[in-house]
Amino acid sequence: MNSIFIAVLSSFCGFMLGLAMSKRDKERENYYCESMKLCSWLIDNISYKADRLASILESVEIASPFLKKNISEYKAYLGGAALTVSSGCLTKCEAAQVKEFFSRLGRSDGETQIGELKRYESQFGSKYRELKEKNDRYGNMYIKLGLLFGLLVGILLI
Repeated sequence: MNSIFIAVLSSFCGFMLGLAMSKRDKERENYYCESMKLCSWLIDNISYKADRLASILESVEIASPFLKKNISEYKAYLGGAALTVSSGCLTKCEAAQVKEFFSRLGRSDGETQIGELKRYESQFGSKYRELKEKNDRYGNMYIKLGLLFGLLVGILLI
């Protein structure tokens, strides 16, 4: 009875590890999808409405909790605080790119800003497509391998 419990428990732990790895990559994919939407939203607003940046960021609807946190950090920066970008689900390189994105917002005239936003939208889009392809290919594999690894560890412990 104890050996079955050990095998089931280790399989469950392996499954949860695989699920966590899959979820992390899915969160990164969602972050970049929402970043593309943010760029598109900003381009449309700068082109047609020319509202203040703080009011634009108040009205935009973002689903990614990590991007929401970055936007709130940027709003604090607009209020006079130092610009910080928490990495959340991003790698250090990706977080540096996002920090550069936020540091360039509102620094130039409308036409130049639209060009920069289109460039960032393209970068975020290519990263999103790369992550989506990776998740489609490997997302379920992480879960299955985690389960099998946990089962293997359980068998070895018995």
